[in-house]
Amino acid sequence: MVKSEAWKKSLEQQTQEKELYASAEDEGILIEESNTLKSKTLFEKDYQSLVSRAYFKIITEAEKADARISSEYRLLTEQETSNPSMADKQFKKRKDEVSKKYEAHKAMLSGLKSWNIFSEYKSGDLEYFKAEHQEVVTNMMANGEGNSQIVNFLIYKMADLYHLEE
Repeated sequence: MVKSEAWKKSLEQQTQEKELYASAEDEGILIEESNTLKSKTLFEKDYQSLVSRAYFKIITEAEKADARISSEYRLLTEQETSNPSMADKQFKKRKDEVSKKYEAHKAMLSGLKSWNIFSEYKSGDLEYFKAEHQEVVTNMMANGEGNSQIVNFLIYKMADLYHLEE
């Protein structure tokens, strides 16, 4: 390696221009920031996972309920069509209740599915939902609540989005 006087001056000038200082205190701050950043990243991954689990669980449960409600709705519609004389007040009341339940459930399921959480064209509802409940979930985690309790809380809040609108 060639070590000339010009090389030394250039190196000294570069060091002075950058004004680099080292101290033990700065290292501690960097480590704390690094740990905070790691904790935040871990929380975000865990939170995303919990929200995804809640989302898929509510979709699965909603699809099961959809099959049940749709079947009941079709059965009542067929009964009404096949035997119009059977359509007394009590039957009509029952059919109206089932129809309302059927329509409300369809709207809820459609709304949840519209979030398209894995699509690049997702609706943004999931991000809004996550932001709205992040503080509560953080507190739940800090208080030692288990993942299943947190997932159940998130499912409850997702269902509330649709049940409270009615």
